Amino acid sequence: TMRVNLPSTVPLQHEAEVLVVGGGPGGIGAAVAAAREGARTLLVEHYGFLGGMASAGEVNPFMPNYVSGESLDQGIFEEWLARMQAYGSPKGSRTFDPLHARLAAEDLCKEAGVELLFHHRVAHVESAGRLIEGVVLHSKSGLTGAKAKVYIDSTGDGDLAALAGCEYEYGHPGSTYVQPMTLCFKLRLSPEAIAAKADPFTKENRALIQKAYLDAKAEGRLKDCPREDVLYFRSVAPDVVHFNSTRVVKHSPVNGAELSAAEFEARRQMRALAALLQDRVPCFRGSEYYSIGAQIGVRESRRVKGLAYVKRRDVEGHVKYPDGIARVNYPIDIHSPTGSGTELVHLPPDAWYEIPYGSLVPKDRDNLLMGCRAISVDHAVHSSVRVMPPVVSLGQAAGTAAALCLKRAIAPKDLDGKELKETLNQRGRNLVWGPAEARFPGEKERASLAAKGAAAAKVFNA
Repeated sequence: TMRVNLPSTVPLQHEAEVLVVGGGPGGIGAAVAAAREGARTLLVEHYGFLGGMASAGEVNPFMPNYVSGESLDQGIFEEWLARMQAYGSPKGSRTFDPLHARLAAEDLCKEAGVELLFHHRVAHVESAGRLIEGVVLHSKSGLTGAKAKVYIDSTGDGDLAALAGCEYEYGHPGSTYVQPMTLCFKLRLSPEAIAAKADPFTKENRALIQKAYLDAKAEGRLKDCPREDVLYFRSVAPDVVHFNSTRVVKHSPVNGAELSAAEFEARRQMRALAALLQDRVPCFRGSEYYSIGAQIGVRESRRVKGLAYVKRRDVEGHVKYPDGIARVNYPIDIHSPTGSGTELVHLPPDAWYEIPYGSLVPKDRDNLLMGCRAISVDHAVHSSVRVMPPVVSLGQAAGTAAALCLKRAIAPKDLDGKELKETLNQRGRNLVWGPAEARFPGEKERASLAAKGAAAAKVFNA
């Protein structure tokens, strides 16, 4: 321990009706939605730009979340994507430039009237009973205070909720580990490779890349790289290849020392993989680093317990809710928390499950909403809903809910989720029923549906 003399008071420098902490995909959706509903909104972000995993993490592309070819994230997410494309990201694609992501997000926020506060992070939450009274921010100015009527946690990790004392889950049953972290990076092909029209995405080169990787692991050259294969994607530039292949296991993203160590380990794996490709795969000979994520990508951390709780069987049973505020078709996608292997459980192309409003409402506080991936779901459901497009939709729901609560002078727990759903539809969300049958099953039917879904699951392990 160390004795400290912290100030008992801090200057109150920021006030708003809605305070959103975190400017990633969820925070963008939350802040823009709240401001458009007329709420005076402050968005606090610890970087000097917006976008979160889409910009600082360089996570790319946006994962698909469709039913019968229709995006399930119409609304602020699709607006954000369109703005990126206006800056030059490819039209008709979910591949984007991280710089375009940050610029487009800032445009949306400023046009909506959101007040932006960069280079600040929450250091303390002051509560009284079930209410958050204010937050203490840390920046170059030291400690300052901020107050609002409704707070939205869009930190991704549930930092605000945890500091407020909310109950949360971490890891999956029987384990204290969460899904691994991954540092994304890009390699640019050499001029000679481009002149020779080398393409890492041909069938032959894909096979060669995977063989080189597995051979190197067997030889011991990559013995400390847990991932079972090389995951890579096309980039905006034709000569740039995006990699999502490092895997840092058994490190906590909410432990400062472990997060720091994870960054070093991820870059060690990145160097090893890049050197292997440059050495053994002809199309990567002479390639060079193009970009590296400013921070390691985090898949999973805290999941804050709310008024509703969605379980794996609800995904496999394609469960719908009268107050469903987000629809998801993306598969259960669990990267092994301890080593190699990835579990994928796909939904049928015309099916989806829903996240109810109650999963966004922490059960411990009356003026807090979750507008990020740290919502009230189990480990398996989180692996599906965590990807960026539905996270923007979760944020949009939280921001809209906060503004409605202010208009009605009620707590989030007292807001009618069906009214919120209707309001979201009026604001461009597509939460109306599509081609699949609506289901509001009871416990017995849920169990039956889950059994059928589990029987069709595909599990891939190295």
